[in-house]
Amino acid sequence: MSIVIGASTTVSFPYGECVVSVSWGYNPNVQRLYCLGSWDVFDTIEKPTETLNVTIYAPGNSFAIPPTNACADATIITASVNPTICGDPVTGVSGDWFLTSYSFNKDDPVGPGQETWSMTKWVAGEGTPEPTYVIRGISEGQSSIPTSNTGVVFTGTTTDGSSGNVSAGGIGRAFVTRTGMVSVVGGGTSAGGEIGTASVSIPYTPLWL
Repeated sequence: MSIVIGASTTVSFPYGECVVSVSWGYNPNVQRLYCLGSWDVFDTIEKPTETLNVTIYAPGNSFAIPPTNACADATIITASVNPTICGDPVTGVSGDWFLTSYSFNKDDPVGPGQETWSMTKWVAGEGTPEPTYVIRGISEGQSSIPTSNTGVVFTGTTTDGSSGNVSAGGIGRAFVTRTGMVSVVGGGTSAGGEIGTASVSIPYTPLWL
């Protein structure tokens, strides 16, 4: 185990000025193949990925997430984490990342909003090269209104509905929530007197050619 010192850990992330927290990881995504009559593994397929999650104080910069229309990688975010470690040596992560989800939250009218950017990238595994291309599908999300507070830009037809909560003897909150296809994320508010919430899911398909 190692201890990570936050005050001297550096993060390069072009879509936010002040990073609140980061987390990163590795998943081998192992698929084991079996044959009838045996528990012995016939073959193993790996499609490993690395992940990086960055939370920043709003407003972040905007990032367009159009679906891919050609044999080419979807647009990427170049980011890195260089941790200061005490204990066993642990390396950070770096490179070009695909944004897989975006969320915004500001539940305190006098506090700052926060944006969380979750990213992934495919890396070479045992006998498996990196994908030739990684293409992006249609992004879907929901946001409280006004959406200008949450850093979410919708495209096409949207649907509005209400959500809220309150308990006996307390004070609750209610929102009008918009759902639909999303074309741009980033740029939520930290202005006083504003609250809001949003989440966007961004799908990808790796292609090996």
